[in-house]
Amino acid sequence: MSKDIKEYTIMSGKDDVGVGNIPMCEDFTHAIVSVNTTGSTNCTLKFGGSIAEEVPDFAAGQSPTNSYEFVQVKDLEDGSTLDGDTGLVLSGTDDNRLFEINTNALRFMTARITAISAGAVTVKVRLYNNY
Repeated sequence: MSKDIKEYTIMSGKDDVGVGNIPMCEDFTHAIVSVNTTGSTNCTLKFGGSIAEEVPDFAAGQSPTNSYEFVQVKDLEDGSTLDGDTGLVLSGTDDNRLFEINTNALRFMTARITAISAGAVTVKVRLYNNY
């Protein structure tokens, strides 16, 4: 069995609200995301996905012409899920986590810090196929 793998840094040491890099994921069936924080992080991090033809503005409001959704992720530590609209909420603690994102039929995916008052966030993704 061989694998087709691409790895991207979505954000590195980001300490303000906003969206990270937006990799195209439509050619891959699996996505594993690592989230690593430093500095007693107090933030909310959400994961966005879209099937739009063009890259949506994940920092702007959702609309028929800016189509995306905050997607659910599965925690690989215990199998629990995080609701997309809730995201990962950290309250003055640092964390190192792995999540799976269901990218079936998504064209684009990213991470967005919607609130932060302390710390910094690094998010990386491994996109892959099993053959």
